[in-house]
Amino acid sequence: MKKLTKIMGKSIAAGGLLATAMTMPTAVQAAQDKNIILLQPTEECTYCADYKRFFAKDAKAAGLNYEITTSVFDPSNQANQVEQAISKKPDAIVLWPVDVNALIPSMRKIKKAGIPLVISDAMPNEYSKPFWDVYTGGNSEAIGRESAKAMVAAFKAKGYGDKGQIFAITGTPGAPTSLGRMKGFTEELHKLAPGIKVVGKQSGNWDQNVSMTAASSFFTRYGDKVQGVYAVEDLMMAGVIVAAERSGIDPKKLALVGVGCEVTGYNNIKNGKQFATVLSDAYSDAKYAVDAVVKLLDGVKQDKYRYIPNPMITNQNLNECNLVDTKA
Repeated sequence: MKKLTKIMGKSIAAGGLLATAMTMPTAVQAAQDKNIILLQPTEECTYCADYKRFFAKDAKAAGLNYEITTSVFDPSNQANQVEQAISKKPDAIVLWPVDVNALIPSMRKIKKAGIPLVISDAMPNEYSKPFWDVYTGGNSEAIGRESAKAMVAAFKAKGYGDKGQIFAITGTPGAPTSLGRMKGFTEELHKLAPGIKVVGKQSGNWDQNVSMTAASSFFTRYGDKVQGVYAVEDLMMAGVIVAAERSGIDPKKLALVGVGCEVTGYNNIKNGKQFATVLSDAYSDAKYAVDAVVKLLDGVKQDKYRYIPNPMITNQNLNECNLVDTKA
């Protein structure tokens, strides 16, 4: 079965778009036959499933022996998985923490065991810095700030100026990615356009149907008094759009901003139903993580924080979010 997904490497460079910023790292081969373990969230999350697939592909290409363990968004469950991973004495661990604060004791245990650790996707806090080697992924607060800029641009494009009301659809409660994006978004929005007020937020649980239900309650309450919506992922924005249409509201008249440039976001921007998204793709996320762990095993010096690029995407630069058919 074929699925649409994002591929950001050679096609973007060939088009001359973000050529320097989007150049992908290349894994060296000295880490061949080393054993690594990836601990990440459940595959029920579309982005998580894509990440797992891309990680496996890149790890195999680098000659790594890899094991992937998924967890529901439950810190205690993932902490138990960390214990099991340590007992297997791998050459390195890649951890996508479901809760960056709750997993600090687990990071400390990995450090004590002398196992190199890459934190992926969910940016850890400063307190945990001594316990891990490299972070790869997006800067959630920076993504939120870019999203705020997109919202201000959307308000102007829709004729609302710099005043109005919006609501937000967030990820799983307590998820660091969601918290960071909302923090960056609200702080930057207050600086750029204090007249745009966030009247409420509700979890969409990284799920389109849950987001549709959450958005429906806001549309029922506020109706046309809401001029925009911020969803911290495009899949959840797709639920918002369905809710708007079912409420008799034309989504093309709303200032709608998501994150990811996933298939749904790409299509909704192309069709004019969504104004913008902020690029955050599983392909780059996984590739950076594999490259970091290979460099660790090879003893190559690298930055402590390795951020993937997260530009704003609208219909004016939609080709920077390239989509191709790939086999799952």
